[in-house]
Amino acid sequence: MPVGRMVGRDAELARIRTALDNTMAGVGECLIIEGSPGIGKSRLLTAASDYATELGMATAAGRATKLDHVAPLSTLLGALRNSCPLVVDNFDQLGDPASNRFWLIDQLGDRLERYVAERPLLITLDNVQWADELTALALRLLVPSLTSSPVLWLLACRTAPSRSPGRSAVELLLQEGVERMELRSLDDDAVHALCREILGAEPDRELLALARRSAGNPFLLEELLSGQRAGGAPLPAVGGLPGGGFGDRPAGVDLSAGFVDAVQRHLQSLSPDAHRLLEAGAVLGRPFTVHEAAGLWGRRAVELVAAAEEAMQQDALMETGTELAFRHDLIRESVLSALPGPVRKVLHREAVTVLRAENRPASEIAEHLIRGSSHWNSQTVDALRTTITQLARTSPSTAADLALRTLKAIGEDHPVRPRLAAEAVGLLSTVGRLAEAQELGESALKTGMHPETEAMLLYGLASALKHAGQDVAAVRYTERALALPSVADAVRARVLAIQAHALLNAGGLREATVAADQAVLLARSAAEYPSMALGIAAQSIAAQSSGDISGAITLAGEAVQIADEYGGEAAQLHPRLWLGSAMAAADRFTEAAAVYEYGQREAHRFGTAWSQPLWHYHRAELWLARGLIDDAFAEAEAGLRMAEQLTTMAMGVPLLATLARLALCSGDLETARSRLDHARRLDADGIGSRIEDLAWCTALLLEAEGRPEQALEALKPLLDSLPGRLLLFTQEPGAAPRVVRLALRAGARDLAGVVADAISGLARRNPGFVSLSAADTHTRGLLEGDPAMLRAAVEAYQDSPRTPLRAEALEDLGAAMQTTGHRHEATDLIREAFDLFTTAGLRMDADRVSERLGRPPGVRTAAGPPQLASLAWSQLTRSEIKVARLVAEGLTNREVAARLFLSPHTVDSHLRHIFSKLGLSSRVALTRWVLKQDAAAEAEA
Repeated sequence: MPVGRMVGRDAELARIRTALDNTMAGVGECLIIEGSPGIGKSRLLTAASDYATELGMATAAGRATKLDHVAPLSTLLGALRNSCPLVVDNFDQLGDPASNRFWLIDQLGDRLERYVAERPLLITLDNVQWADELTALALRLLVPSLTSSPVLWLLACRTAPSRSPGRSAVELLLQEGVERMELRSLDDDAVHALCREILGAEPDRELLALARRSAGNPFLLEELLSGQRAGGAPLPAVGGLPGGGFGDRPAGVDLSAGFVDAVQRHLQSLSPDAHRLLEAGAVLGRPFTVHEAAGLWGRRAVELVAAAEEAMQQDALMETGTELAFRHDLIRESVLSALPGPVRKVLHREAVTVLRAENRPASEIAEHLIRGSSHWNSQTVDALRTTITQLARTSPSTAADLALRTLKAIGEDHPVRPRLAAEAVGLLSTVGRLAEAQELGESALKTGMHPETEAMLLYGLASALKHAGQDVAAVRYTERALALPSVADAVRARVLAIQAHALLNAGGLREATVAADQAVLLARSAAEYPSMALGIAAQSIAAQSSGDISGAITLAGEAVQIADEYGGEAAQLHPRLWLGSAMAAADRFTEAAAVYEYGQREAHRFGTAWSQPLWHYHRAELWLARGLIDDAFAEAEAGLRMAEQLTTMAMGVPLLATLARLALCSGDLETARSRLDHARRLDADGIGSRIEDLAWCTALLLEAEGRPEQALEALKPLLDSLPGRLLLFTQEPGAAPRVVRLALRAGARDLAGVVADAISGLARRNPGFVSLSAADTHTRGLLEGDPAMLRAAVEAYQDSPRTPLRAEALEDLGAAMQTTGHRHEATDLIREAFDLFTTAGLRMDADRVSERLGRPPGVRTAAGPPQLASLAWSQLTRSEIKVARLVAEGLTNREVAARLFLSPHTVDSHLRHIFSKLGLSSRVALTRWVLKQDAAAEAEA
């Protein structure tokens, strides 16, 4: 029974209206509306849509149903298809979700961004706890990325916790700072006012006593009073609540017990045919046709037409285009719960036949198969497994749930159980549900299975654990798989390749090399090309770690050649990641950047989400080495955000370590500590990383805090591995002179000699690599206190792309000149170092050098382009200026990214920094700011 206005929700309505007003002004936002069933969430969404329409905004309203979780992107696309005016058309051009779900979401985000450049948009999604997995992923990605655009998201979900994709998306958004609006039970005054609104008159004492049974729930109150007006008998108290004052009511009441009775009383006047229609619709679990409902009862559709009209007149059902839907999900749930179990099972079995005839998706039919089947023959189980395979491409978590339910339904002795268990383990691992995967896997292993099936089960666990950063656990599972007898070479090659990559983090370099060599040997004999590419990539990493940079480039190039030639899974392993890393070690920065750009575009096309944080990490390291600190920060921040949104945290520790180092570069020790602490927590939780990541970052922080002895202690794992493991120096040659400087300051000259010998050996092994040669000379100059060697290092660094290293050498040479009395030359050298540090954004280094020049810390030259130094533009970096100008031209993030050869996520990161620096919150405000600065520049000219 519709109510003319909202009662008792003035504060919530005011907050939503403020958000809508802000969206009209160009500021995007997201609000999560939580509450128990029937508390008024849906009505708030409707009120929001009405106000948005008054303002002239476009509106897109969607509502998830119980079966949405098996239909990829159905919840969000359903809202956009029914938007007013139409927000996104030509949905078919978006592509098949099964081919690349991340590409599809990105395309959808781009279309939304284009649309709202012309008109603000309100998107409301009801019952988000039932949203499909792809919609949940879209929310995790699109809500943060569209915050600078005029889009307001209102997401309503039930307070009760659940392990659904939709609920998980809500929790992640809340963790990122999205505002929660919790709807509580109506107070006494609101209940009184709602009674007056419903009845059109002042309620008497008897009616108010009846109203107490609603527990302050607006929907139930309407049903109670509706039944009373219809002449129904008195209804039981809800949830066993006492009939006393409202103030005694607990905050979160369970309405299920009394609510079913209330709805049944409300519907008791319906005809038997109308009840049958409602029962069939409740079993179908989504908007349905009269034809489908009739089919469940073996009736003709025309026989239930009058029943449909009757149910709509009673406000139980409503029209949604060509289908019928329950006016409220609570009505559907209460009708379903009132059905006896055996009757529900029969109707689910009938639904299978009806839906097959209607060509409904196999995933929907599978739901009814599980709920209605009693006999699990091979045909039924095969149908479910086929559906699981299809779902896995778009909704792997949903596929995992379906596999688990199938395992539970078929029992312990079914012959297909081992294979299905192996598939379920792989799916659970893929989506990061590692505890469930391990529990199921260990349980399945106890029952016994064919060695090949067992090996694949263990491989699935190890592979997913590796992507999740759980390297130690991954190695354990690979060892178990390799110990099995009679396993085909192709399977063993896969296991060994994963083991090699896990051992590069969790074990010794020698063991990783042996595993990689064996993987490649077996893969070649079995023509197992993905394992061959992955094994050769591991060989490349091992070669770089041991100091053979040329060998690392050759091996990575071979892996790329295999991937390009054979494609498929081999290409989706993205060996260009390691080719770019090896090229960067050889100072081939331009080529490395091109490799990363091509590889990231390829990964975007393939939809291999696990690789996205890796591309951002490697690009961040490249920009950091070049001294492009702000660009490095944007890449690392984008990578960490992607890792958290996609829950692929294998790169969590390295990315956090990079962000900590970048904070140190800016002189922000507090942020550096926070990032490093976060990385340590991940490490403690089993998220692995190379020993270089945490040890080097920890040492740099301790050095910045003035604790050189503790810094050296933090480096002990790295220094103990010399000269066998040289990855730190191949990736960052400047680490060698820095460690020597640190050791000399701490009085550890012997240790400084060990480092100097290591970098000398590395330089001799890789002749012609400028940065290594210069770092060797630099290190020796520091160790021996030789100004001539330091001068030679400064000259050698001129041909290196690693600008910060030349600045460090200039500073060291200047300090040496000061001690020898050459003060004028020393000042010139240190001033040049200061300028290089300042231009690169290395503020901590610039402050240190500034003190050598007798300036107070923090006094720096303008970092922006000279012609913009007098304007507000000087607050932004060159990259940020480029982004700001393109956004002001009306380009979307994707268009800006294409123009600047970046990823849209990096552009989003740059925008966040721009907004923070300028105190802005929207693209509209940024456009006004750019136009204002340009007008000021023209006036000055």
